[in-house]
Amino acid sequence: MDTMVQFGPERRLVGVLTGTPASSQRPIVVLPSAGLLPRAGPFRLHVELSRRLALQGVSCFRFDVPGVGEAPRLKGCGGREATLAALDHLATFHGARQFVVGGVCSAADVAWGVALADSRVCGVLMLDGLSYTGPWFQLALAAGVFKRPIREWPGVVRRLMGRMQKQESERAPVIEDYRDWPERPQAQSEFARLVARDVRSLWVYTGGYTARFLHPRQFAWSFGGAAHDRRVAMHYWPDCDHTYFARAHRDRLLDTVEGWLVSSFPPQGMSA
Repeated sequence: MDTMVQFGPERRLVGVLTGTPASSQRPIVVLPSAGLLPRAGPFRLHVELSRRLALQGVSCFRFDVPGVGEAPRLKGCGGREATLAALDHLATFHGARQFVVGGVCSAADVAWGVALADSRVCGVLMLDGLSYTGPWFQLALAAGVFKRPIREWPGVVRRLMGRMQKQESERAPVIEDYRDWPERPQAQSEFARLVARDVRSLWVYTGGYTARFLHPRQFAWSFGGAAHDRRVAMHYWPDCDHTYFARAHRDRLLDTVEGWLVSSFPPQGMSA
């Protein structure tokens, strides 16, 4: 069952609640909109996920952050503030006690900040979320060059060098200019805090994220020892694009998220 929900400042934000959180023993999944895509998600991914999870007794809330879809821009209220307001509303009016927050791209960034700010968050869904380059990224980049026929190496090297010089001289925009990430040492500390708090996390990196992620070993380099904890799951899918355009890729993601949620957050009285 879908229920339209108004919440936030003057109840000007809007979302759709699928399921009945008060009757569930599992946390509610909260899906902020990502980028300029409205609450249905890329190719209606959020809708499909919500309906799948409802069959497992897991409720979902998908909503438009301020300035996206049906939500107006609100002074002093961005994605993080809107998500915290959603958690408060769902706890007060729908009996929700714990939350899993996340989504694609900027929605993953929002989930990171909300999880750090609110102890009711017990899980985060990080799809092409925070990532830091470093040695494994550079090795993977070089390996990509050497996989090409030898006759192509000079041209590829010239293009890479030209790109680097252009970035140095013109300061071409990079992902970090559009996304609010902490520096890597801070991210490692924050991640360790979340894991110590028993927050479960599912990370998926795709082939549509080559500007930031090229090798699975980047993950541990980025986030330190906590990345190896049993409460952390990470997948690298280089064949997928950033928005899971292909039906088969969306099905793979839906299966993975559903399986992770059901196994990580069993009904009370059952151990994870």
